[in-house]
Amino acid sequence: MTARRAPRIFASDVRRLGGSVTISAGRDRVEGSIYFTVRHVSRGGDVAFESRPIADEDQAFRAAAVLAEFTGSQVRK
Repeated sequence: MTARRAPRIFASDVRRLGGSVTISAGRDRVEGSIYFTVRHVSRGGDVAFESRPIADEDQAFRAAAVLAEFTGSQVRK
C-alpha cells in the first residue's frame, strides 16, 4: 500500500497560496530596541515564512503589503 502524497508546490504556485500576512513587534534582548517581523502562513498551513528583524515599522508594513500582494494573502494587523 502506498501513501498518498500532497501535490508539489512550484514557484508558479506562490501567487495562489493565499493565507494571511501578519506583522509582529519584538524587542532585542541585548540592546532593548524594538524590531518587527513579517510572517506569512498559507491557507492550508503547509507553507510558512518569517522575515528577519526589520528595524523600521514603515518598512515592515511595506514588506507585508508586497508579500500579501505577491502571495494573494490578506494583511492582518
